[in-house]
Amino acid sequence: MEIVLLILAGVVVYYLYITLQEYLKNPIAVESKKNIKPVVEEYDLSKDPYVQISPLDKLKKTEFGLMTMIISKINVDKKTSLQNTLIEGLFEDMQVQMQGVENAKESLFEIYKQQDDSDLEGLCKGLLQATYGEYKKRLKFIEFLFGFAYGDGKLESEEKENIIDIAAFLELSNEDFNKIYDDFEAQNAKEIKISYDEALGLFDLQGEFKEEDLDLKFKNLIIECKQNIFDVKNLNKSFVLCFEKMREIDFAYQILLGAKKEQ
Repeated sequence: MEIVLLILAGVVVYYLYITLQEYLKNPIAVESKKNIKPVVEEYDLSKDPYVQISPLDKLKKTEFGLMTMIISKINVDKKTSLQNTLIEGLFEDMQVQMQGVENAKESLFEIYKQQDDSDLEGLCKGLLQATYGEYKKRLKFIEFLFGFAYGDGKLESEEKENIIDIAAFLELSNEDFNKIYDDFEAQNAKEIKISYDEALGLFDLQGEFKEEDLDLKFKNLIIECKQNIFDVKNLNKSFVLCFEKMREIDFAYQILLGAKKEQ
């Protein structure tokens, strides 16, 4: 029995000796092993079939929801009347396509105004999958983005970079993208000349008018001339054509609005 105890004691002493040697060689490594905590992955509730998803979250995963979230990522620092009207018109066109969805336009506006932290590339990949086989629809979407970004008269560098990334993620050809880019750049560079009287005629207003009447006329004129990018009849028609007319309307609006504020 004493021999067995001596053997056990020798084993324990040997183990402690080996452990001490390892610690002396690399004390940090030994200490770090003690501090390692198990990694626990967060559970994605959106993928749980037993968790009910809200109608708004469902909408975000659709083609129109993804488009709306992508548009909200474009760095349009100060929304102009033209940009706001373009967005409203776009959501109205989407609503027509979303038959059976209650309060579609209002829900799209809610998504648009949210500060969502979704990754732009992930959103675009989702849209690419949702529009599989609809290349021209993706082209029209990029045209709209350019028209929207140019709505304040200038394409900011961040807006430009974002649209370039979006076009790449949506797998547009360089040739198609460059044509859209060049067309909008050339159109935006054109000088617009409209007199006060011509602006009145375009808006069908008299010298004395209320500002709210001017705003309503502006909205109606933009909605009337804008292009529905979801209409198959417009797939082969460039958005830049209606953008030219919208610039004239916006220029006339600024003239009349400025004159009204000076009165």
